[in-house]
Parts: sequence; C-alpha cells; structure tokens
Amino acid sequence: MSKDRVIDSLGRIDDDMIQGVEGLRRKKRLAKKKRVALAACLCLLVVFAIPAVFFQPAESPNDTIAPSDGPSSLVVNGNKYLISSYLAVSDELPDGFVHAGEADIGGFKGCLYFINPDMPEWVYVYQEVMTDGTVDATGTLNRTDPHNAYVRYVDIRLRGKDIVCYNGEYYISMWSAEPSGDSPDVSNEYFDTMEGIYGIRIEGDAPDGFVSAGIAEFSGHDTIPRGALTSNEGAYEVYVNPNEPDVILVSTQWHTAPVGENGEKDHSGFNVYIRYNCPLA
Repeated sequence: MSKDRVIDSLGRIDDDMIQGVEGLRRKKRLAKKKRVALAACLCLLVVFAIPAVFFQPAESPNDTIAPSDGPSSLVVNGNKYLISSYLAVSDELPDGFVHAGEADIGGFKGCLYFINPDMPEWVYVYQEVMTDGTVDATGTLNRTDPHNAYVRYVDIRLRGKDIVCYNGEYYISMWSAEPSGDSPDVSNEYFDTMEGIYGIRIEGDAPDGFVSAGIAEFSGHDTIPRGALTSNEGAYEVYVNPNEPDVILVSTQWHTAPVGENGEKDHSGFNVYIRYNCPLA
C-alpha cells in the first residue's frame, strides 16, 4: 500500500475532495500538512493492527476519546490531544509527567495517561506499539515486537504548527497556519492580505529590506519555541525587516520535477511566516 493510501485508509480525505472550492492556495498548505502527518499515520496503522488489549477497561468520566476513524486522540481538561506527527515513542516516562487518568484510545481499553503541569501542550499515553519511533535511511518505519511504551500526544492547537519566536513575538508558517474552522490560527482577511503581498513561499533572494537575524535555535518538535530566536521546525536562518514587523522569512530548499522532463530541479528561497497569537504561549 502506498503512503497516500495509508493516509486515506486512516480516515484522511483526499485533497481534491476537500479543496474543490478552496483553490490552489489551500491545496498547497494541506499538501504540506499531509506530509507532516504521514509519520503519525504510519504509527497509527501499527497501533490499530494489534488486537491485544493490555489494560483493563476503566471508567473515565472527565476524559473522552475522539472518533476511531482518524488519528488517535483524547480530551484532557477540555483540551483535545492528537498523537504526535513525529513518532515520539519512549520506553521511559519523561521527567515531570505524572499519572492523571485512564482512557480508551485507538482501540485499547484503559490506557494510562500522564500530564505535566509545566507542559500542558503534551500528554503521554502508555499503550501498545510495534515501533520504537524511528525510521531507516529510506524513511521506512522501523518495526519492533509488540511492546508497551509512552507515546506523545500533542494539543491540537500546536500539532503540526511550524512556529518561530523572534524577540518574544510569535510567527507561524503560512504552510501550517489555518485561517478557517472553529479555532483559526489567523483570520482569513489577514492571511489573504499577507499572501497577496508575499505569497506562501519566495524563491530566490530575500526581498529588499530583509536582513539575516541569525540561525534560529531548534527548540524541538511539538514544542512552543521561546527566546530571542527559536524555532520548532529546525535550525534555519531567519530574515527580518524592521519596517515589516508582521512577517519574517525562514530559509528553505525544495525540489520539483520539471513538467515533461526526468529528474528533479533544486530550488532555494524562504518560507513566509506571519504574526501569530500563539494560544499556548
């Protein structure tokens, strides 16, 4: 089964079905989200394929579970958490997390889950998996014998969001910003305005007035970056313009296959990030 078919089999909807009236801009953003979510979908495929139940069912009056036809999820203290896109699986419970309850997750009954008051954006669930969370050189999921492990779940408001913190202000990649839905990251008007000025990605040199602010410190996946210049996507060079405080540019490279030709073409440029009122900061 292809990777795209794996996603579809887990309840993902094909981009064309979603975007029939949304246009090319939304399709580009969702294509990036789809690639980011692929690792989590593969992990879910492994989890769903294991019939064994390793905990006894237990009542959980305050914490509920999301539908079974999408990524594994749970609700804790009114906030929804989805399994991490980055296959965050650990044999040891990270420091600071304490037992907070039990829930039925991904077909398993009575899974223990753990929270950290100092990191409310994460929840760890102790459940059965067939992966150590790593991939090989070809990007294929490394599988192991069935075993119990602590699996990271991330607040839905943070999961899949590429964020940069610059001098205490937050910026979100236009690839991952969602301007619609029940809890939009930014308004449609603001998104459309910024897209009209800069686009979502710029090829070539930075526009006039933008200068390097340095290399962002990588804060780690699924994190809220904090500090003078940090990013939860990677240690990339950031460009700023003092006269344009609503936008920063993050250096990037990508590849495309030329139409009607063999091979790929290399590109370099910048992803556009716009000002973001991070709800978890």
